[in-house]
Amino acid sequence: MNGMHFGVSVFPQYTTWDAMRSTGLRVEELGYDSLWTWDHFLPIFGDPTGPNLEGWQVLAAWGATTSRVKLGALVSGNTYRHPAVLANMAATLDHITSGRAIVGLGAAWYEREHVQYGIPFETAGHRLARMDEAAQVLRSLLDQSVTTFEGKHYQLKDAYCEPKPLQTRLPLMIGGGGERKTLRTVARYADQWNGFGTPQEVAHKLEVLRGHCADVGRDPAEILSTVLLRVVIRDSQAEVDRQAEAIARTNRISTPPSTGVGTLSGTPQEISDVIVAYYRAGVRGVLLGLFAPYDLETLDRFASQVKPRVLEAIAEG
Repeated sequence: MNGMHFGVSVFPQYTTWDAMRSTGLRVEELGYDSLWTWDHFLPIFGDPTGPNLEGWQVLAAWGATTSRVKLGALVSGNTYRHPAVLANMAATLDHITSGRAIVGLGAAWYEREHVQYGIPFETAGHRLARMDEAAQVLRSLLDQSVTTFEGKHYQLKDAYCEPKPLQTRLPLMIGGGGERKTLRTVARYADQWNGFGTPQEVAHKLEVLRGHCADVGRDPAEILSTVLLRVVIRDSQAEVDRQAEAIARTNRISTPPSTGVGTLSGTPQEISDVIVAYYRAGVRGVLLGLFAPYDLETLDRFASQVKPRVLEAIAEG
C-alpha cells in the first residue's frame, strides 16, 4: 500500500448520541476513510463514573446514517463477548452498511469494567491466548460455511454464521503492541493492526511484525498498519491550550490532555511533518482520536490542510 489511510475515532464518553451522529456525518462529508469508536462501558479517561455510550450500538446507528465511510470498533474487548457472538454482530453490521464493516479485536485491559460487571479478568497471558483463539473463530465463522473448533478456551461444533458478510473478506483489526503474542496473532489472522508509540517505536514493532509474517508465510503488505493520534490543529499555543482545557472540563480530566506520546498539537505543517515521519517508519494509516466536545476545526483543517501536505510529501518520496 503506497498511499495513506485516514480515519477518525470518536470517543463515546461524556457526550450524547446527537453529537456523535453529527460528528460521524461530518467525518464522512470530509472524505475520511474510516470512522471508529471504542468498546468500553465506562469512561476510560478522567472520572470513570460519568456517561459512556455503548460502542457497537453506535456503530450500527452510524451504519444506517452514513453511506460511504468504513466503520469499526477500536477495538472490541474479547472478554466482553464470545467470538461467535461478535462474528454475528460484525456480519450484521456489514449488511447494515452495505459492506463497510471492520471487526476490531483486542485482549481487553480495563480491569475496572470487569470488576464492576463481574466479568472474569485473568492474567494478561490468559487474555492474549483467548484473543488468539477468538481471532481464529472469527475468521472461520465469517469465511467458512460451517465451523468446528476445539480450542482450550473456545469450542464450537458445526456452527453457522449466516448471513455471511457482504465483503468477500470482512477485515479483522487487532489492536495492541505485545511483540511475542499480539503481533504473532496479527501476522496470522489480521488485515489491519493498530499500534502506538513514537515513529521510532512503531518502526520497531513493524520490524517484529515482519518477522512473525515471515514465520507464517504471510506478506506483511497485506496488513494495514495504523496508529491512533489525538490531534489538535491551531495556529497558536494559546488556542491549543483553550481546546485542551475544554476537553479536560467536559471529560472531568484533572490535567488537560495536550502532551505525551500519541498527542499532537500545532499548525497544519507541524502535524503533517509528524505524520510523514510515521509513514516513513512504515505506518500506512492514521486515526484521529476525538474527545468531546468534538473538535470540528481540527477535523476540517486536517482534511483540507494536513492530508494534502502528507500526500504530497509521500508522492515526492
